[in-house]
Amino acid sequence: MKGSKFIGLGVAAAVLAVLVLLPALVVVAFYVFANVYALITGSDFSSGTMNVAVFLTGLAVTVALFVTLMAVAVGFIGRSLSPKRADRDEDLEASFVELGEV
Repeated sequence: MKGSKFIGLGVAAAVLAVLVLLPALVVVAFYVFANVYALITGSDFSSGTMNVAVFLTGLAVTVALFVTLMAVAVGFIGRSLSPKRADRDEDLEASFVELGEV
């Protein structure tokens, strides 16, 4: 029982770390996107040289990507912590053995 308690605390710490780091990761990823976009287009981030639609789409995609990655990670963690189901026939056989009917 102690092992599952430590695993639960470890998972809780990992989820908390991801939630705390998520805003910083989004900012860094969007900064990288904006710099690559500026390098490709030769933009100096003025309103005359930048396509605002591309810039805002990059922001939306960056945020959506990190939220989706977080959801996938939580799904994998939840799946790994779910108890494994035993085969139904094995459960029935075990119950008959307990009753002494086999």
